[in-house]
Amino acid sequence: RLYTGPMYMKYNAVLRRGPPAAVEALRGNSYTTTLHAIVSGVIKLGRVWSMPASRHVYRGISGLKLPRNFWEADKHGCCGGVELG
Repeated sequence: RLYTGPMYMKYNAVLRRGPPAAVEALRGNSYTTTLHAIVSGVIKLGRVWSMPASRHVYRGISGLKLPRNFWEADKHGCCGGVELG
C-alpha cells in the first residue's frame, strides 16, 4: 500500500513535478528513500514472478494507436509500456 494508498498523490507529485500546488505542499520532501524502496521491491518481484498470460492490464487511453513493439514481447519477454514518472 506504499504506492496505492493515500500517499500516492505526494509520490506522484514528486515523480511528475506537478501539479504545482501538490509540489508546494511537499515543502521540499522528495520521499527519496521511500520511492527507492518501492522501485527496488517492484524490481525484485519482477525477478521472481511473472504475470500469467491470461491476465490483462489496462490503462485508460483514447484515440491512440500503439506501436507494434507495444504488443510483441521483446528478448526479455516483456511487452507493453511504462508511464513517465
